Amino acid sequence: MKSRLDAKQYELLVSSVKAADVAAWNRWYAAHLKETQHLRGTSVFGAHLDGADLSYLNLEGADLRFASLQGADLSYSYLKDANLEGANLFSANLWRAYLGGANMDGANPDSAHFEPAGKVKFDAVHLELLKMGSDVWNPWYAAKLREENSNVRLYGAYLEEVSLAGLDLSGANLSYAHLEGADLRQVNLSGADLSYAHLESADLWMADLRGANLEGAELGGANMSGVKRK
Repeated sequence: MKSRLDAKQYELLVSSVKAADVAAWNRWYAAHLKETQHLRGTSVFGAHLDGADLSYLNLEGADLRFASLQGADLSYSYLKDANLEGANLFSANLWRAYLGGANMDGANPDSAHFEPAGKVKFDAVHLELLKMGSDVWNPWYAAKLREENSNVRLYGAYLEEVSLAGLDLSGANLSYAHLEGADLRQVNLSGADLSYAHLESADLWMADLRGANLEGAELGGANMSGVKRK
């Protein structure tokens, strides 16, 4: 009978991701599938990752064919171009997971759920630095984005549901920032870089967005009443 979670497989996947070397997992997993090909069609075939905590991980390009991810937490995971062919996603949490380009052939994403995972909604360090203003925030954030390289879509500033009402954030670099549900009422964001920022359901009532860069920003459900743009 298939185990709920194979600790060795889980550790190999997570350690490969944290070392920015998902190819190491892919090589091992391809060999593993080949070696166990005779078990295809049974519950033993594929990775055993039921209930695994894979939240917030950069799983871009990960080979997860036929993996059992039943009940796994994939919230906020970055699964761009991942191979989830035949994966079992029953009751997996895909809340705000990025699945662009992922191969879902034969998988069952319709049986997954999309619910907040109850984790910390913002990083206190990010919040305090941002409150210090653009002169302090921008150099720090620029260094962070350089450090993360291609992972910025996942690891941008984490400021979900924070209250920044009335602050002067003119010229602030908030590209790729997670600001879902944030209180941005009457915030001065003139000249700010909000490119590819996540602003879903944010309250931008009377915010000053004159000269702000909103290229690629996600604004679904955001309150834009009284926003200044010109």
